[in-house]
Amino acid sequence: MKNKTWVLSNKNLANDLPNYKKWNKFSSYSNFDIKQKGESDFNSFTIGHVIPRNEIYEQYKNYEKNELIYHLYKRFGKEFIHKVKGNFTIVIIGGENFHIYSDRFGIKKFYYWYDGEVFVISNDLKTITKNVTAKPSAENMAIYALTYHFVGGKTIFENINHNKPAEVITYKAGKLMFGKYWDAGDLLSSERKDFSIEEISESLTKSVEQSLGSIDSASISLSLTGGADTRNLLSVFLKLGIKPHLYTYGNPHSDDCVKASAIARGLNLEHTIHDIRMNPELFDEYAKFIIKSGQSLASIHRAHRIISVQREGDFAENMFLGTLGGEFVKGVSEDDYIVPSIVYENWYEESLSDIIISRKIEEKSLFKKYIDLADVTSFLNSELYFKGDSTNRKFHALSHITASLHDAQDLNLYEIVMENVFTPFLDIDYLEILFASQFTFNNKEAIKNKYLRRIENPVYGSKFLEITYPPLLDYEYSGDHIPREVLFNKYYAALTKVIRKRTRTKYPPNFPLDNWMYDFVVKELPKCNDYDILKKTFNVSKLINDLSTKEYLPKESFWLRFTNPIMMKYILDEYSN
Repeated sequence: MKNKTWVLSNKNLANDLPNYKKWNKFSSYSNFDIKQKGESDFNSFTIGHVIPRNEIYEQYKNYEKNELIYHLYKRFGKEFIHKVKGNFTIVIIGGENFHIYSDRFGIKKFYYWYDGEVFVISNDLKTITKNVTAKPSAENMAIYALTYHFVGGKTIFENINHNKPAEVITYKAGKLMFGKYWDAGDLLSSERKDFSIEEISESLTKSVEQSLGSIDSASISLSLTGGADTRNLLSVFLKLGIKPHLYTYGNPHSDDCVKASAIARGLNLEHTIHDIRMNPELFDEYAKFIIKSGQSLASIHRAHRIISVQREGDFAENMFLGTLGGEFVKGVSEDDYIVPSIVYENWYEESLSDIIISRKIEEKSLFKKYIDLADVTSFLNSELYFKGDSTNRKFHALSHITASLHDAQDLNLYEIVMENVFTPFLDIDYLEILFASQFTFNNKEAIKNKYLRRIENPVYGSKFLEITYPPLLDYEYSGDHIPREVLFNKYYAALTKVIRKRTRTKYPPNFPLDNWMYDFVVKELPKCNDYDILKKTFNVSKLINDLSTKEYLPKESFWLRFTNPIMMKYILDEYSN
């Protein structure tokens, strides 16, 4: 997707926007044309994808996105936002006032700095840091180390934030006001209507068809793993008679690659395995590319993914992702990878205590001396996945960490390569039907035994395939169970799965972070001591010592502790003024 950047400000900006066009009465700049609607009217533009919701889809489906927003705003006023869906930033300016709308999960990112009545807002972080004094924050870096993301709108800078889910920023009468137009938690309280899996499948199919309406259906790429999310999405495409180009990244002999290849061969589908042979130099190159392209919010550990998507660009221009296709049904995976341990270890604690924070700070090799622990504790306790009952916490971990931050980083990076990237499982019309059904994770909370919950997990996906595209029932998942066996008897399928696991040769890791990652960290980690803020935040000496004296594990959750300060260094190199 072409990089479209914009900035709104009432501050005198540095003269470094030569390719930007100024529009409106105050400092509104973009590197793309804004259609003027007249002096007495308003202007609007949209970054990302936006389509009308189902209730008005037929009436407005042929409108280009900016025309769509213009007409909906004229008709519905501020309520227009409830008539659209997608991954977007929508800006509406009238006279000296404006509104900026984030999509429901905060997928598309923008940033804002304000000091009293002065502000700079842009989807380009560097535009902001060039025009304000951006101060790195030890507390924000500690929050990142604890949660693996800049959660709650944080960035590395203490006075610059990024947008949150469903956030709306209003500028009126010379003041900025912050609010939100939708609460993801409302899905949990949806009125139960006993929707069937068939109705859920039809809703997802409609979402895919609506996305296909504006693109070339012959140029579609879909990631295929051994999991349920991408397989369910593939079933929708095959039901529609569309054969996307499939890809899997990693070792061709890994579980994901073997299972995906079997499906492609059996159904005569085009499939490419992108076997990324990483080395320290290549990882360093792409780590810096990710920091720049991901606007500081994407992890350097996405390197192998973006390389795969770049290669996939030879086969397709549009990509569909299975983002949150399974988690809303199965729940949070407690593996200290997407959702960090500090979150799921405290589902049932009333709040995070200073003792818990202090222990986690030590685990991540952070210096307590220079970090305001009370500030970190207070901030984390204000986050929704540390509030309320365990079900609410788990849901907000999925919506505010998995969707808004973890999966969003991939979508935004992939759009650098692909013309369009779609996430049908985040379609609000689909989600409203799903959460009004009995099939979401919160309905399984009554099953206290974790083994019985695991036995139940593949039932929904197997029934979804049976209804949507039955030929996919005969291929194993990466968990070694077969959907058709699950439909026959879930207990039989679970027993057969255990037997397969115990009698088969173990699959090699999909993408091991082994010697090359060790060499990269050994080279880059000592350089962090050249930065005063990093030297005071991270105990680099301890990290170096631990790496040389302890056995390392070839997985990302192990290496994050060591790469966190390196990533912060790369961010400072790219954005600090």
